[in-house]
Amino acid sequence: MEAVVREAVRGSAWDSAWDAVRAEALNAGPALPRRCVTYPATTVVGPVEAQAARTPDAPAVVLAGGETVSYRELNASANRLARALAARGARPGAVVGLAAAGRPAGLLTALLAVVKSGAAYLPLDPADTPGRRERLLAENAPVCVLGEGVPGALSGLETGGELPTDPPRALTPQHLLSVGYGPGGRPTAVRLTHAEADRRVRELQAAHPLGPGDRVLQLGLPLWEFLWPLRTGAAVVLADPQREGEAGALVRELGVTAVRVAPADGLPGTTFS
Repeated sequence: MEAVVREAVRGSAWDSAWDAVRAEALNAGPALPRRCVTYPATTVVGPVEAQAARTPDAPAVVLAGGETVSYRELNASANRLARALAARGARPGAVVGLAAAGRPAGLLTALLAVVKSGAAYLPLDPADTPGRRERLLAENAPVCVLGEGVPGALSGLETGGELPTDPPRALTPQHLLSVGYGPGGRPTAVRLTHAEADRRVRELQAAHPLGPGDRVLQLGLPLWEFLWPLRTGAAVVLADPQREGEAGALVRELGVTAVRVAPADGLPGTTFS
């Protein structure tokens, strides 16, 4: 088991933090439910808003240094931004680009805001070649781009006058949640609906339950997976991508109870809990 986990997080300065986390790989732990299991279709954002209403004072985000953001604070900030995005045309059927944010918590707030507006998000890599980025933008015609490092991106929107309550939206499980592209070559879109993302999250939760008190560090994953802990009452621990080796320190210092990483070479996705 240790060999599997070390391979999955190779190069992340985790050796010294090994004893801080109990580890369980998907291929060695409980199997995911079979795809024939039927879940009532819902949107991804509804359960997050319901959780924020149930546990408003619980920590939703934990930052390096121990600073926490409560479910109430995260939900209110995302609601204000979602309403500002709606004024720019964000709605079900529309697309909003997401680039890197200056603050680790900024991208999570922006992600939640886009989903709350009903729009689908389009991840944009500042390191992409201009030609590739222009093709992605032309193909999807986002109403705006949030973040930094991409020409025309908005590092922030004025939200001071917006209401902090959950915004209305005519969103269904069949609407798009995200539009993603693989690396290299001419990009081909992978379009993910709310219903499909919700099903995947429920399968993960069935195999590896998260709940209040859990602190979840997620590394190298699609953005929509960051919403998984937020629908269960757990907290998302955010590493600063500019600080090399910080992941191991976060495990030791912030009480991380679960780690979710992208697959390493030839390995299935790995969950530590």
